[in-house]
Amino acid sequence: MPLTFPTHPAAVLPLKLWRPRWFDEIALVIGSMAPDLAYALDGSGLPVWPLSHQVPGLVVWCLPVTLAATWLIRRVAPVVAAHLPVWGPLALADYGALGRFRPGWRVVVSSALLGAASHLALDRLEAIAPVSEYVMHVLGAAGLLALVVVIGRQRLVRRWHGDPPAVRRRLGLFWTIAVAVTLAAAAAVPFLPAATLVHTSLVRLMCAVAAGLLAASFACTVRSWLPQWRRRRWTGTRR
Repeated sequence: MPLTFPTHPAAVLPLKLWRPRWFDEIALVIGSMAPDLAYALDGSGLPVWPLSHQVPGLVVWCLPVTLAATWLIRRVAPVVAAHLPVWGPLALADYGALGRFRPGWRVVVSSALLGAASHLALDRLEAIAPVSEYVMHVLGAAGLLALVVVIGRQRLVRRWHGDPPAVRRRLGLFWTIAVAVTLAAAAAVPFLPAATLVHTSLVRLMCAVAAGLLAASFACTVRSWLPQWRRRRWTGTRR
């Protein structure tokens, strides 16, 4: 099957470059991966497979999962992006501007559904022509890398959404939490149900990385709030 990442996101991200105002890039990318995210629940007994790869699953599974993930990513993007390495033309810090982007619900929903539908279409293509799977792997990796380089070099994220919010970097705290949570979650993957399924374990490892970044972002945000909270408490005590 086409890879959850980078093949499926590479298939839909060009739409954002084509018509920036028509699409939400976060919902497109997460939507394109949403059907496979159900693999993380393999063995749980929940009826999410094969529902996630069926047309009703676009609304029942893919849409709510994408909306929730999109909302969360928008909140943590400024902190995560501020702590990413520069990596030259990729301009990763620019992605903090995603936190400023508040598209209308029609844009988010349509992007989520289109991304998920593209996933089903690529899977059907692979089922019809199995050899296309390997072509998709190569095109997906090369295509997504090319897209990210174009977006970075032309500073398109800033052009679309403005400058990213100012964030105080706490590299030690961020990466300590990110690595610790990611490793702890990844260490549990071999012991989860259906761990022998490669696609299931790969999706769970992706979720482990996401959990690490989310936890690190939360830790840095709380750390930034503490001085303000202490000042308010001290002021209240003095009064």
